[in-house]
Amino acid sequence: MLGGLGQLARPDAVTSLRFLSEFVNPPASSTASSIVSPPPTTANSSGASKRQKLPLPGSGPSHVLDCGAGIGRVTKQVLIKAFDHVDLVENCAAFVKQAKEEYLKEEIELGRVGEVRCSGLQNVNFEGTSWEGRFDVIWCQWVLGHLTEADLIAFFKRCKKGLKPGGMIFVKENNAKVGIVIDEEDSSMTRSDQVWKEMFEKSGLKLLKDDVQKGFPSGLFAVKMYALEPIP
Repeated sequence: MLGGLGQLARPDAVTSLRFLSEFVNPPASSTASSIVSPPPTTANSSGASKRQKLPLPGSGPSHVLDCGAGIGRVTKQVLIKAFDHVDLVENCAAFVKQAKEEYLKEEIELGRVGEVRCSGLQNVNFEGTSWEGRFDVIWCQWVLGHLTEADLIAFFKRCKKGLKPGGMIFVKENNAKVGIVIDEEDSSMTRSDQVWKEMFEKSGLKLLKDDVQKGFPSGLFAVKMYALEPIP
């Protein structure tokens, strides 16, 4: 959620697409080719250069899950440009209704958006459901601050069951400078980069690359993106 700062939507989307492009080949029909070309190789992009881009050969059309999707802004502006099919999960029933009936209605009718599930992430299960082994990527943006440490680690561990072989998890979240900052209004947590990396390690996830969102005004929390893969 952009908290009323709608002007941040484009830099948010452009940076996300460029970050994804180091690990994912967009569909041939994608109109985002002008902005998804990866930036020049940098020292912290070695993880991307060592693995084959998704979707892997023989794995069929690419699928992504948008976690904490709201009405589907990230789906429409980012994920649908980088993947063949998008599923969504969102805790707020009103947002799910708006996504289905208005904001993503056309994409649903075209078959680009599949299931829009109403659930909190702490209750999302993959094993034994239609989402088991379905996704090339699970994308989590501005939602994980609502999970406790125990729920967050459990969620990441369950996500592994939702991934195809070679699949990845991407996290894009605000970063505190130190420790954890609690929002007194909604009890959400803004974790520091160090805390995030501790959570990934405890969840059995390997960090391949991280990067900072550019183009946001000063005075806001820094926003970082993390590309992760399960540790065998």
